[in-house]
Amino acid sequence: MTVWHLFIANLKMIFRNQQALFWALVFPLIFVVVFGLFRLDEPVVANLAVVDQAQNTVSRGLIAGLKTVELVKVDESKTLVEARRELEKGDIPYVLVIPPGLTQDLRPGESGQQPVSLVLLYDQSEVLESQRMFTIISRFVDQANLVLNEARPVVTLQPAPIRARQAGYFDFILPGLVGMGVMTYGVIGMATVLAQYRQQKILKRMLATPLSVRNFFTGLILANLVLAVVQAAIILAAGMLLFNGHVYGNFLWVFLLVILSNIVFLNLGFIVGSFAKTVEAANGLANVVAMPMMFFSGVFFGTDTLPAAVRTIVHYLPLSPMLEALRGVTLEARGFWEFPTEMGILGAWIVGSSVVAVRVFRFH
Repeated sequence: MTVWHLFIANLKMIFRNQQALFWALVFPLIFVVVFGLFRLDEPVVANLAVVDQAQNTVSRGLIAGLKTVELVKVDESKTLVEARRELEKGDIPYVLVIPPGLTQDLRPGESGQQPVSLVLLYDQSEVLESQRMFTIISRFVDQANLVLNEARPVVTLQPAPIRARQAGYFDFILPGLVGMGVMTYGVIGMATVLAQYRQQKILKRMLATPLSVRNFFTGLILANLVLAVVQAAIILAAGMLLFNGHVYGNFLWVFLLVILSNIVFLNLGFIVGSFAKTVEAANGLANVVAMPMMFFSGVFFGTDTLPAAVRTIVHYLPLSPMLEALRGVTLEARGFWEFPTEMGILGAWIVGSSVVAVRVFRFH
């Protein structure tokens, strides 16, 4: 029996195996749909209650300016007592109090007048969001100061919009989901298949047949590499067609990275499957290998916020260089050869994991 016949036979077995198809296609597609529905890259609109005690041209101009900001929803219907009560209950995040001293006749330095302070009340636990709101309000306070001081602007800002390459959070996570899907099936799928073959005595019986062991495993690996490419294509297509994801690079480089990385993951699956005596044990051990990489290698979030020591270790995990190069190809339209460090790490993993897989594999 030739490698080609074994390759076709393994492909048929993979696509008839419902568990294999779940790990290869359905599992990563669930993540695509979940992250596609949660538009995490869209800014959150903040509710701002405004208590206008001045009720004049200046205060109304300030409020009108705030209403033009898309990220701020202004509510003028509450009294100061009502607004403070709702803020303390957590129903609204911000309250802006405009004092009665804010008038058109206010001039600094005249009649001993002091600057009038607008008060922004907010929950002190929301530090970052409150800074954003403070910055927005400060912009309109500066404009009010220009009006009150009758200052003529000498410098203006002329907007000149250009169409830039779009890259939101979903675009960042889409290559991560490709890597996650390829890794998950490569490690877990191969480990469970080998454990099942060993449990059913298929591997032991194969030694008594004229079938070449090398041809058998070559056909098995080639079938899984083809499945990895199909898997990556389906995930990318679902992300692009259903949720307007973007891929700016060459798909050929994407699939090449998938194949190179999947060799490592299949080797890890071989290693795990060599130690596991049952399918249940293989599934458990494979998850121990795959899950840490899924969460630490940057599938869902960048690794920049990890502690320095952990970030250094994570950088050398096989999934990390794959995702780094994959995002460079898909989001920046770069070639895979522009990531020599990542390719070097992947190459070292291919060689090292292959040597270990050959040494530890047993037919019984």
